[in-house]
Order: sequence, then C-alpha cells, then structure tokens
Amino acid sequence: QSVSMSDSELIDAHLTHLRAAGYSQHTVDARSMVLHCLHRWLPYGLAWAATDELAAWQATDGWSRATRATYAMHIRAAYQWWTRAGLLDGDPTADLPHPRCPRCVPNPVTDDELAAALQRSAEPWHTIVLLAAYAGLRVAEIARLRREDVTEQTIRVVCGKGGDPGVVDTHPAVWTHLHRRPPGPVILDRHGQPVDGRWISYRARRHFDCIGLPEVTPHRFRHWYASALLDGGTDVRVVQEMMRHRNISSTQGYTQVRTGQRRLAIRTLPVPTSHPSGRPAAQ
Repeated sequence: QSVSMSDSELIDAHLTHLRAAGYSQHTVDARSMVLHCLHRWLPYGLAWAATDELAAWQATDGWSRATRATYAMHIRAAYQWWTRAGLLDGDPTADLPHPRCPRCVPNPVTDDELAAALQRSAEPWHTIVLLAAYAGLRVAEIARLRREDVTEQTIRVVCGKGGDPGVVDTHPAVWTHLHRRPPGPVILDRHGQPVDGRWISYRARRHFDCIGLPEVTPHRFRHWYASALLDGGTDVRVVQEMMRHRNISSTQGYTQVRTGQRRLAIRTLPVPTSHPSGRPAAQ
C-alpha cells in the first residue's frame, strides 16, 4: 500500500533516486519503461500490486528468457527501494520467482560478414561498423562519440555502460578513417543532426537487410572484436580490460573459442612415458 502517493509519483520518486545515484540515462529510461508498462497492466496499479499479479505479469507469453529476467530485475529493484524509502508498507516481490537469465552465447559476425558490411555500407553505417568492430564500442557509445575524443593512440568513451567513462586503444584503421573529420559528433543523420543509440538500433535492421546481411546486428561486431582478440592470442584478462567489463564472466560471454584453438590446446597436453600400470604407452 502506498503512503498517499499515486503511481506516477512513485515512479517519478524512484527515477529521481536513480539519477541522484548516478545511474546512466539508459538505465533510467529502461526502468521507466518497465514500470509504466507494469502500471498500465496491473488492475489496481503499482501501489496495490499483489505477488500473484506480479508473477502473472512476469509470465507474459512471448517474452524471451532474457526479457523476463531483465523485467523482473527492474520491478524487484523498484519495489525494494519503495519499501526501504517508506513509500510502500511491504515488498510484494519478496517471494516473486527469480527467472533464470540465459547464458550469453558468443555470436560474432564472421570475417566475411564484417568485410561485406564495410564494403557495402555508406555513411554513417561504415563508421558505425568500424567503431563497433575495431574499438568494441556499443551503439550508445558510438552515438555519443565526438571527433575530439579520438586520438591516434586512444578513444575516450565519455559515458559507457552504467555511466562509467573509459578509454580504448585506437586501431590504425579507425584513425585513418576519422583523423580528418572536423570537431563534433562523429555520427550524424542525413540532416546533419546528432543521433542517439536508439536511432542506430532502430535503423540498423533495415540497413543490414538492405545490404544483404539480414542476420547481422551492430552488437555482433562487438562480439567479433572480443573473439578476434582472443583468437589472435590476447589473454582473456586483457580482453576484459579492452571490453571494459567489470567481471570476466561478462567477457567470456562474448569470446568465441574457435575449433582451431581447441585442437591446438589438446595437443599441448603432455603424454606420459608409460601407463600407470607400468606398461609402455602405445606409439
């Protein structure tokens, strides 16, 4: 039960808390979307939600496992904060089932898909592909990138995932492509205006369909970046730093171990001179 606050006021108070705590705008927008969606679905609103109603919403048909887990995380975090802040008398998510988040399976583009994307893409898509594949940038980071952030040695990521800044090394192909650009946003729309990450995400499907790469998404180039680094002999801890992951488990979800690497690894196992029984090993 709410302490004399409407659902809109509850949502606004929580979003204000997130901004004050330094959460990224992407997180704030995602939380807002989920809470408003839940508010419209619940028969009596957020303040009067029962656990079984939240469980029924969480079981909505057609959602992927990842979507179900993400939405559950958002509503659980909101209700926990409302309860701690004294805005609700109790937390109806306390006994809510925790959906299992699916394991992230590496899905990099192939080398041929990358080459085709670079060859067939006009601007701004050529630059978007280049920055995703050779700097490992996410679409929101690409959208925010300014020419002043790029030097021959490094690329400054002003606001990465979670609002954290970062620095990545500049690949020679990226520097060659960008070093003559004027100051200002690197990615502009056809009217010469800056874009955001949603602009790139929404239009990417149509672009890659049009150039004959229907299975390609911008994030798969980031997967390629991590997997290609690992395949080239880079230590996974270094790849973690280059991907700007807090946990190495996140990096492992991006890095595909190729068959050739497994075959090479199996050949490094030492062969004993004899079996434990003392008989000579077969030649």
